Amino acid sequence: DLRMSRGLGDVYKRQISYSYLYPLVLTIIKLFVFRHFFIWFIYMEVFMERFTIRKNDYLSEHTLVYYHQPYLHYQEPGNPDFLNVLKNLINDEGQRRIDAARQEVYDIVHKDLPAIMEERQLDEAVIVVVPRSKVFTRPSQLGFRLTIQDCVRMLRANGYPNMIDGTECIKRHTETKTTHLRKFLRGYFNNGPEPYKGITKATCHINADMVRDKVVILVDDIYTPKVNVDEDCAQALLDAGAKRVILYVIGRTQHDN
Repeated sequence: DLRMSRGLGDVYKRQISYSYLYPLVLTIIKLFVFRHFFIWFIYMEVFMERFTIRKNDYLSEHTLVYYHQPYLHYQEPGNPDFLNVLKNLINDEGQRRIDAARQEVYDIVHKDLPAIMEERQLDEAVIVVVPRSKVFTRPSQLGFRLTIQDCVRMLRANGYPNMIDGTECIKRHTETKTTHLRKFLRGYFNNGPEPYKGITKATCHINADMVRDKVVILVDDIYTPKVNVDEDCAQALLDAGAKRVILYVIGRTQHDN
């Protein structure tokens, strides 16, 4: 009887000790589910689409692409025309329109970049911007890059120190043809070659030390299939030693160039 009572006592003690584990395990499960639901919720709220660029003559490996919204046609309802304002090809845009366009980009990017980091579970990433086709030096014509730079610096100072500012990693030194320009524009000289394999390395300075053995998020304003500017730029970063390149663009055209 004494041994039986001791045995029952041990069982009772184990039941009590296990009872304390149930709330702990349940809490851990809830936190796990909440975290993944939160990431999913942010992802669904922020991103509209993602796709993969298949490797081709310009790109040696499949590359994941995120885009915020479709780019339709300039001045079509719902189109992100603010991207055209920031191009400011002949430097004729007023400062008020440029500032408004920069704010539009900032509001998008400061949500999208952290969401990419979370969704891809990146410990660290270098944010690099695709350079303009021309050797622009005026801040009024570099609004897109400067906005990405401002956004990355703000994010680094507010909870994302693992987001490295590589916005000046690639600098154009030789002009190339602007691929999105479909008609003559008075006052704009669209000189330079069309995109070709290796054009980024041939016409840009690339700071390889900044991307070597790093995951890179390559940022551009608009992606157009089959133009291969972004593909060539991604390959140049891979050739410079980048571990992996993820392309992120604000708009994706729904047609070839």
